[in-house]
Amino acid sequence: MIKNQKQVKITEEKIKELIKGKEELEKQRGKINNDSFDLSLNSFNSMISDLERQMQKYKSLCEGNFHCFQPESLEDISEILISARLAQKISQKELGEKIGVKEQQIQRYEATDYETASWTRIMNIAIVLELRFYFNKIMLYNLSCEEEFLYPQDITSELAETASIRVRNSHSLIFG
Repeated sequence: MIKNQKQVKITEEKIKELIKGKEELEKQRGKINNDSFDLSLNSFNSMISDLERQMQKYKSLCEGNFHCFQPESLEDISEILISARLAQKISQKELGEKIGVKEQQIQRYEATDYETASWTRIMNIAIVLELRFYFNKIMLYNLSCEEEFLYPQDITSELAETASIRVRNSHSLIFG
């Protein structure tokens, strides 16, 4: 994912290099075996197409085209945070000011896809960007009934069992 103008420039240069390499390859048509030529040509086309898609996505986000993402896992949150910032035309410096950190910290977070950010920081950024996350299905595995589990004060074991049955039957825990 392209995250800033510096990466745009690098990507544009890489596309130019790949196009030049492809043109050089095409001059070799007939001099190399057809299978090798086709494989190499397909590789160039694939890399160019991938970078062009990334450029288009970045430009679209910068034009404010951010609607709804359907993440497959929590690992997708970094892309959502970066995309939302770009679409809202908020610079890394502005985002940093809004959450009380320096621009360089936001740059580091984005460079590492938020791997170095705490969950609290990620949620703070999501709030500043006015993002709302909804989860369709949450499944818990390997819960042992042998261990003593302390329920919160306002939750009884009967209410927990009712909720457990509801989750097993409808894969949802939505109370009306």
